[in-house]
Amino acid sequence: MVTSSLRFGKSARVALLLLVGISLLASTAAIDAPGGKPSSKPKKQTLGNYAKLFLRPSKSEADIDAYAFVIPGKIGWAAKTSFYFGLWYFFNIFYNVANKKALNALNLPWMQSLACVGVGTPYIGLLWLLGIQAAPKLTSTQFNALAPSIACHSAGNVGGNIAFGSGALGFAHVLKSMEPAFTAIFSGVITGKWKSLYEYAALLPIMGGVAYASASELNFNMLQFVSAMVSNVGFSLRSVWSKEIMSWDRSVTKMDGPNTFRVLQVGSTLLTIPFVLAVEGWRALFPWTHPNWKAAIGKLDHAGQMITPAYLWSQIILSGLAFQLYYEASYLALDAVTPITYSVGNNIKRIVIVITSVIVFGQKMNTQSIIGSGIALGGVFAYSMISDYFANQAKAAASARKN
Repeated sequence: MVTSSLRFGKSARVALLLLVGISLLASTAAIDAPGGKPSSKPKKQTLGNYAKLFLRPSKSEADIDAYAFVIPGKIGWAAKTSFYFGLWYFFNIFYNVANKKALNALNLPWMQSLACVGVGTPYIGLLWLLGIQAAPKLTSTQFNALAPSIACHSAGNVGGNIAFGSGALGFAHVLKSMEPAFTAIFSGVITGKWKSLYEYAALLPIMGGVAYASASELNFNMLQFVSAMVSNVGFSLRSVWSKEIMSWDRSVTKMDGPNTFRVLQVGSTLLTIPFVLAVEGWRALFPWTHPNWKAAIGKLDHAGQMITPAYLWSQIILSGLAFQLYYEASYLALDAVTPITYSVGNNIKRIVIVITSVIVFGQKMNTQSIIGSGIALGGVFAYSMISDYFANQAKAAASARKN
């Protein structure tokens, strides 16, 4: 009875946290709420048309004729956008919790990394085969150009899972918050387009906050730190190169944001398999035959739940599907808002995950670790705001030169 009450209490707190996060995102999305009358859209749309296009992001929304009354376009737009952010958070929380449970039970981070990229491939295949999403059309040269991005996506995924499995989930996300710093540096090196001094200065609190938190983290270990840094490097390089990929003629390649991610998922699945074989052995490809699987059966997880084959399969499959779907949802959100709002949402997401890990897994953070984590997350937010400001300044200057 006591155990059931504790589980219910944790579930209730996680649900409440999710609702708070969605509420924060809804208010954050209001920053981008379209003002005035959209020039490219009709003055009104039917409720049926609004529902039909609900999963198609837009920067503005026409007023909605709901028969008895008219719903303002701003409210309709905010409802759609908040739903995208809510999906993003929802699937991301499920991914982090299920992924951590699988890692704790099996301690097979390479196999779990394969699950993250591989479980979603049947879903991707159905989208392309049934024509729900246009399949990519790439030349051999373009396939070769994708190789570095696929390699970096794979390295980022594996590094993240090793970091998540080798220490506290919340602290791993604090380390992962340094990713924008790596992206800023690699972007300058690869593209030759360096940012302003103010933007690089905003990276200092990120570095300092992580260092301060790391110095006091009770569960700190070098494997988690190095793995998180590998993940940051991999995902940062993937982001820089993916931007170039998405600049190809989309009318020909069909490589919009979500499709680019899907190609990376399929490629990463094929690339990760030989590494799983080399590091964890062939049994990791058939996890129910692995000694770690057999050793886990009959034990209790962090919440006192018995680990069974059904438990393990559910965590592996759920983590893989949630990984795929939370990225899909994040791209819906990105298409509907400006980059700064997306960055705000991404940083709120990290805070929610850190708190969720403390609630679900009971992983404690001391005062210094909390302060350092807060400084680092605040630095990421400040960096995104400063970066967006200078990007808008550059766009305005370019527009003035054309005129």
